Amino acid sequence: MADSVEEIVYTWLQADTDLTTAFSGMYWMEADSKTYPYLNFWLVDDNGSKRNLGKSKQGEARIQFDIWDNNKIRGVSNRALLREKIDDISKVIDGFHVVTVGVAEQTIPRESGTDPYHFVVDGIIQWREE
Repeated sequence: MADSVEEIVYTWLQADTDLTTAFSGMYWMEADSKTYPYLNFWLVDDNGSKRNLGKSKQGEARIQFDIWDNNKIRGVSNRALLREKIDDISKVIDGFHVVTVGVAEQTIPRESGTDPYHFVVDGIIQWREE
């Protein structure tokens, strides 16, 4: 059983073959490798929303997914793929029910022509222990 919403999301990412094929690596917080394209994610906040009575473990997490790539076209394509996958989350994962209630995406301008492209997908995910 998972101990955090980040662990639930990591389990979900690793189980999706489309995503594991699209990215050289998917990392929680910090990337172990810089082989492009890669994805890292982190919990921005969790407001602790208690929508369901009788559920001690629940919340509404905002999670940021950062895509790093040296190919602009592939990065945009992977951003669209990731957004679609996040938008469709509504399932039980490792003993927790998770559902996406909001998603947004953006492109971060590069500081120089040698920096990698940076794309962001934000998901708002409600979760509760089953």
